[in-house]
Amino acid sequence: MAARKENPVLTACQAPSGRITRAQSAASRGRIGLVPSVPLPARTERKQIAKGKAKRGALDENTSAGIATSAPQPKRRTVLKDVTNVGCSNSNRKYTTATKTQPKSKRTQRVKQFPSKKQPVKKVPKLPPLAAGTSVVNDSKSSEENQKVDLLAQKENPTDLLEDEGLLSLQNIERNRDSSCHEAFFEARNAMDRPELSDSKAGDSCGLGIIDIDKDDGNPQMCASYAADIYTNLMASELIRRPRSNYMEVLQRDITKGMRGILIDWLVEVSEEYKLVPDTLYLTINLIDRFLSQHYIERQKLQLVGITSMLIASKYEEICAPRVEEFCFITDNTYTKAEVLKMESLVLNDLGFHLSVPTTKTFLRRFLRAAQFSRKAPSLTMGCLANYLAELTLVDYSFLKFLPSVVAASAVFLARWTLDQSDLPWNRTLEHYTSYKSSEIQTCVCALRELQHNTSNCPLNAIREKYRQQKFECVANLTSPELVQSLFS
Repeated sequence: MAARKENPVLTACQAPSGRITRAQSAASRGRIGLVPSVPLPARTERKQIAKGKAKRGALDENTSAGIATSAPQPKRRTVLKDVTNVGCSNSNRKYTTATKTQPKSKRTQRVKQFPSKKQPVKKVPKLPPLAAGTSVVNDSKSSEENQKVDLLAQKENPTDLLEDEGLLSLQNIERNRDSSCHEAFFEARNAMDRPELSDSKAGDSCGLGIIDIDKDDGNPQMCASYAADIYTNLMASELIRRPRSNYMEVLQRDITKGMRGILIDWLVEVSEEYKLVPDTLYLTINLIDRFLSQHYIERQKLQLVGITSMLIASKYEEICAPRVEEFCFITDNTYTKAEVLKMESLVLNDLGFHLSVPTTKTFLRRFLRAAQFSRKAPSLTMGCLANYLAELTLVDYSFLKFLPSVVAASAVFLARWTLDQSDLPWNRTLEHYTSYKSSEIQTCVCALRELQHNTSNCPLNAIREKYRQQKFECVANLTSPELVQSLFS
């Protein structure tokens, strides 16, 4: 107790051992007064400051770590893995934007993909110049058989308009031809030409020995309920929009029948390279003849009219029509894209944008169906032969005087007679569905047979070479026997 009284300051500074009450606190203040602050030794003060700093640093570190884990982390910038980023020497350099490093679209790559000269390019059909002393018109009575024609000569030194190498590859032309939708379209279109495997018995006839070819309506594409009315309307409309049969003599002065024949023969090869449907080829020839029937054209522009008409027909008939650049390519870039587009506008305006016209192919499908029902067994060869004979008429200018339905009926007549001479090639069923008697198509049938046999004097062999292939049953090698007058009675 004595020591505690002697050192009141030490007693006041010591930490109490237990809980201090209010009474004890008041008694202590009253006994010793205010306790002055006692300075701590310097060493002890430094230790406490360092200890406080260490605790404060640990507290700040824990606080920042807690904030970092609780706050949302900013997303790291994704760098495009491209070859352009490999060559960057400075790690802090900003990378190029995605729009600059992304590859171009496939459409742009197809348009701007030009093959080099070292790459193998598919051979393009060439438009041959007319050789001297050769006949290009199949009509032997034509006065221009022996003329020396230089087709589409644009410079002093005539050159072929097409070469094996160019700016566009024909492999690009077939870009979408192998797609499933386009193949399905070809199958559906070609299915109309295939013979129907249905029985043609006496009970199927609708009276007077006429077989009802529209009875089987299982295929909705045949439009069995409307087929008769549709073809009645088509036979009426073929009289409205048709080319003039004498436009070469009346209007054209710089081009000839032979030039027209060479152009069409070349377009047949082009349609084979592009894998276009037959309707596109028929419509192309129709547009050419209708345009030349009312518009004068020079020989330098005749090929331009041809490719422009095929461009228009492709847009009308095809799912994936070839581009304008591809038509410029097949002419060895003789014509520019602007010239083709300008000619396209001229053709469409001159024709009044009337593109829905019945062609020989339109009627040939219907007539072949009637012919197949008239046989005991359907024949694929007959269909190929009729199509071959019909396409032969495209090259010959003299067949413009016949209606497309007459040409189609004549092709079916001659095809049936070529394959089977034991039966009459014309019967009541064909007469009913074609609306022609055999005597009414006699002139066209005779001209068509002469055209079929005229192989020695005609250098235009694109169609004949096409139908010598096995997929067309090699029908170009067939010849029809002599026609008898009794067949037309």
